[in-house]
This record gives sequence, structure tokens and C-alpha cells, in this order.
Amino acid sequence: MELRMAQEKDYMQLAEMKWLHCEEDDADYGTSKLAGVNKDKFLKEFIEFLNEHKEYKVFVASDNDVVISSMFVYIIPKTPKPNRKQKYISYLTNVYTLKEYRNKKIGTELLTYIKDCLAKEDCELIFAWPSVNSVNWYLRNDFIRQNEMFECSVDD
Repeated sequence: MELRMAQEKDYMQLAEMKWLHCEEDDADYGTSKLAGVNKDKFLKEFIEFLNEHKEYKVFVASDNDVVISSMFVYIIPKTPKPNRKQKYISYLTNVYTLKEYRNKKIGTELLTYIKDCLAKEDCELIFAWPSVNSVNWYLRNDFIRQNEMFECSVDD
């Protein structure tokens, strides 16, 4: 197994994984995110997103060039302050491991790799909004329920 940054050759696999993730969410949570969505159109849109939004660092675990787990990290720069080493915070999203590779510590290994990479870049913290089904995994991997997030919707 190889832990690394995603490459352009991985983009279709990442798009397919996102589709699978949405299928599972529809089944697990009784949602209908994919109702009426054209899969081919979505896959194309997802790949375009990856090409256009390089501010996301996409980390993968791969096995013989098959992406088996992926995590997206959005790096948010902090404004400078005197005597502060940390330059960034980060948002972890789109955490997904293929079903047949789950419960084998692959996601934990990938997250550990990400933490090491971010620490080298003077990142202060990683935050995430876990799904109900993933809360325990985050807690096992050193995430804590620290703050209450406030949010403000800006669309109608």
C-alpha cells in the first residue's frame, strides 16, 4: 500500500469513489442525493472541480494504482501574528475508504500520514464535520469535540 498525494491519473477513481459515497449515504441516512442525477455528468463535473481547485490537497492510499481510500484537505491560511509559528488550519472532508478495505486501519494510516504532512507545513489544527456513522473513528484518531461551530447560510 502506498500513501501519497493524488495525481491526475487518480481523478476518475476519486470521482467514482464520491459517487459510491453518495450511494451509501442515500442508503444509510434515507436521503436521495443521487435522485435524478446523471452519473456521467457528475463524474465530469467532479474531475473539473479537481482540476480547478488546487487549494485542496487530496491524499490517497493506493494498492497497485487502485485508490482504496481518500481524504481531501482544504488549507486555510491564518493571518500573521507576532511570535506565532502556525500558519494554517485545515478542513478535512470527503473521507472515504472502499468497503472491501474498511476496518483494516487504512483510513487511520492515511490520516496519520496527513497529520505528519500538515505538521511539517506549520498547520495548527484539522477540523471536520463527521457523519453520525464516523464520529467514533474521529474520536479514536485524536479528534475531540472542542468547540461549537456557528454557521451562517448565505444562500436564499
